[in-house]
Amino acid sequence: MPVMDVRIEDLMSQASDIKKSLNLNANQQVLWQQTESKMRAIISARQRRREQLQATLKKGLDDSHAELRDLAKNMANEEDLSYQESRQLRELWLTVNDALDDSQRQTILQLLADQLQRVPDQGCSQKSGDQAPRHMGRQKQGSLNNPMAQ
Repeated sequence: MPVMDVRIEDLMSQASDIKKSLNLNANQQVLWQQTESKMRAIISARQRRREQLQATLKKGLDDSHAELRDLAKNMANEEDLSYQESRQLRELWLTVNDALDDSQRQTILQLLADQLQRVPDQGCSQKSGDQAPRHMGRQKQGSLNNPMAQ
């Protein structure tokens, strides 16, 4: 699976299994819970924002006098916010990684390597019609959906 196709939602669905395999100590458990809570809040806010954007775009397209450039600004704003959030999500997990011991870090590296070896499901990989980001140049610096990229 290409690293840029790994979505944060997919990684979050595996979080409890990953957490179990790490055998976290008490301090690491607290940090993990705080990080997971912050991530869920960011992802939830992103989803609500995108639902609102979808509704706004649909309403705008129903207007026969709509300006596509104005509607595109809303999408550009969402892309910028998502990019910033992805950097924030990545930093949150890097902070957790910093708190792990060498053995735990090796476990994480192996889990991420295994993730990249997976074949994406037919409906799960991003196609051109999905909500893939438009600014592919920025995406090379880090995925909008994957906080662990780069």
